Amino acid sequence: MIRCDDAVFPMPEYLKDAASAPAALSAFLRGVERRGALLAELQCGDAVHGEIALAAAMRAFRHPAASLPMAGWPQRFWSLLVATPQVRQDSAQAGWPESLARLGELPAIPRMALLLRLAAGLPEDEAAAVMALDEAGYRRALGEACPRDADGQPDAGAWRRLAETIQQRLRELPPERLARLARLREQAIAGTQAERPVAPAAVKHQQPGPAPRRPRRGRTWLLVLLTLTALAAAVAWQWPNRHLLFGALSPAGPATAEAEPASGLRETVEIAVETLPATAPAATFDAQTALLTHPDLELLLDDAADDLVQQAGFLAWYEAEGEAAQHHDVPDAAIAGQEPTDAPR
Repeated sequence: MIRCDDAVFPMPEYLKDAASAPAALSAFLRGVERRGALLAELQCGDAVHGEIALAAAMRAFRHPAASLPMAGWPQRFWSLLVATPQVRQDSAQAGWPESLARLGELPAIPRMALLLRLAAGLPEDEAAAVMALDEAGYRRALGEACPRDADGQPDAGAWRRLAETIQQRLRELPPERLARLARLREQAIAGTQAERPVAPAAVKHQQPGPAPRRPRRGRTWLLVLLTLTALAAAVAWQWPNRHLLFGALSPAGPATAEAEPASGLRETVEIAVETLPATAPAATFDAQTALLTHPDLELLLDDAADDLVQQAGFLAWYEAEGEAAQHHDVPDAAIAGQEPTDAPR
């Protein structure tokens, strides 16, 4: 990590503007790229996802660095790295070496608090600012990440061994990974798209494949034409009057087609007819169906019409007798079954 104290090490004027000093930006990123790659790897448990996060943070840092004093560069860079999606959650292929298995057991926030101290080398106040915490909140997260002894007390020896293991991994980064980090830095400074990191195991088995073949439109149209032709032939063959069509199209004319039908096909179709036994209509449905289809169903379901239903026979007779009396001049008293008052005794 590069620090600048103007009171002790005066900065040249031409370096105060980061936009006019790409060498200063390159030197700063060169100083943090190892620590950034290791922090991202140990935070998400995957070196590939860690390098993706580092490349994104480098590209995002390039623009605000031009308007910031160099003293504010470390906090801005680490804040950008901590905010990348890759380090905010464990990778699907997350794994930690046996010497650092403790990191895999920690929640994300305490793990980040620990790595900002041991991998990034930030003091507590700067680490708290990077995580957007106050110093008390950062100390609580760091205390949760601190190894404990059998009595539940902070284990200073385990903490020291953990710090030494992280520093050793930082010093022993393989040369091919250092070269890859250098390319990521150069691409970030140039503003070009960074190459996607590939896992080392995948590089060994990667074989150059044949170039993708472009689809041929002529072949596609040929397949469509053949499909439509086959479909038209099938429809014509299933058409009942196909012999007339084929006969009209043949040189001999329709008469030849009618005289010489295709072999194996009959010109007439025999239809079997069977007379059904006569059955009384009432036997074709049950009593419930008969009630539902009754023409006077509404009257039968009307409770207010019960009295009329009980007197239906008498009322029908009375109506019939009244009509007969009108035709034969029968007195009304006779219709009602009474003798007339002026009848002789």
